[in-house]
Amino acid sequence: MNTVAATGSDGPATDADDLAAFGYRQELRRGIGGFSSFAVAFSLISVLTGVFANFDHGLRQVGGAVAWSWLIVLAGQLLVALVLADLAVRMPLSGYGYQWTSRLANPHAGFFVGWMLLVQFLSGFPGVCATLARHAAPLLGPGWTTPRGLALLTLAVIALVALVHLAGLRLVAACNDAGVWAELVGVALLVAGLLAVALLGGRSPAILFEARTASGRPAGPGDWALSLLLGAWCLTGFEAAADLAEETLQPRRTVPRAILGSLLAAGLAGLLLLVGLCMAISDLAATQSSPAPLNAILRATFGDSGTSMILGVVGASVFACALASMAAASRLLFSLARDGMLPGSRLLAAVDPGRGTPAAAIGFVWAISSAVVIALPVLDVVTQISAVAGYIGYAGILLAAICADSPPPDNGFTLGQARPIVGWAALAWVIGVTLALTLPETEFPGVATRRLPAVSTAVAAAGGLALYLCFTRRRILGGAAGPPARARASASPLDR
Repeated sequence: MNTVAATGSDGPATDADDLAAFGYRQELRRGIGGFSSFAVAFSLISVLTGVFANFDHGLRQVGGAVAWSWLIVLAGQLLVALVLADLAVRMPLSGYGYQWTSRLANPHAGFFVGWMLLVQFLSGFPGVCATLARHAAPLLGPGWTTPRGLALLTLAVIALVALVHLAGLRLVAACNDAGVWAELVGVALLVAGLLAVALLGGRSPAILFEARTASGRPAGPGDWALSLLLGAWCLTGFEAAADLAEETLQPRRTVPRAILGSLLAAGLAGLLLLVGLCMAISDLAATQSSPAPLNAILRATFGDSGTSMILGVVGASVFACALASMAAASRLLFSLARDGMLPGSRLLAAVDPGRGTPAAAIGFVWAISSAVVIALPVLDVVTQISAVAGYIGYAGILLAAICADSPPPDNGFTLGQARPIVGWAALAWVIGVTLALTLPETEFPGVATRRLPAVSTAVAAAGGLALYLCFTRRRILGGAAGPPARARASASPLDR
């Protein structure tokens, strides 16, 4: 396998020189600082979006003990984040997982990891935009809450996000930073309000230890396993900071901090939010049996007007999440195309010289996301792919990191000798989560299959395999595709 040299204190004098050592010239405009890098990762995790979308599921599985379930997921995801932060120091490149796996293993493996990560973002982005559309529709009138109205609103949100990105990185960062500040302040105020009402009402934290299902029986191992999906769906995306490494100032120092800091901040914010929501419950059994437990808690605590204000903050966080999703998808697409791994690579790798943005990649994400909304009457068919594809991508990165002979960097964050131990533990965790996401039966209106995440992800993976066999494999073997240093080298036995 290939080794990856580290750049130490005596390495390149500038970020552009550092990038040149990997075989690329600086095309994207650098301007992302420490907070903006953190904000991209934090907004892609989007605690408010994740908790508001999935709290009901977790509460029905294990009751008030859902906060402990969240902590288990946080611990598992921290193992993954430690390995990714270690790799971000070694290879600060856009297209993170594709680049890392290509250089640690080979471009064939890198293509499949990159494909699954691309599928994750391309399938998740329309879903995030649809979520924002559902939030906005009631405010615009009853005509917008129809399937046609929601589809039009979703298309409008997709177009707005794309236009912000085409305007340049500065506007994206400003909008995303504002959304993250709104989410941070909103979570703090929401938690304070929930805990104040709970304590003034004489509620006891004992509810946090009431691990029972909606049917009233004590939660068993299967219930606990399913409750983990609340955190597993939410606590992903922290690696998005690495995907914007070529637009980040001092990425070897900034990106690892953003990866770990965003996950820890989101984990703490989510834990406090779950504790506040559970302690605000006056009757656990009645709340679990409610059609919408989270809305029932909020309306009982803050009333209709207060709940509307909270949903407004959630809307801002969802928009920031959409911005981050577009950023991650377009940069990964740009990185794959720059290395000739996709059809139409020359076009998809084009960069707007004035704004320093991957304009063609942004336009492609805009077009494909809009086509998905128009073509699929049930958007869950594609959005269910997102989480599963992301964890499969994690597994590929972790396996490459464990097996590769890669010396540690001279400075910056490193796991050192602990990397294989942490890597194997993280890989075991990721495989377990992938199974939990795909094995249970699912039910979605208008969808025949009872295993939608597994079936839809398998279809997406098959599409990647077809593309690889018909196009990418031949180009890699011919030296026309892959990272520059690897593309110029002779093929290893793994390539043959």
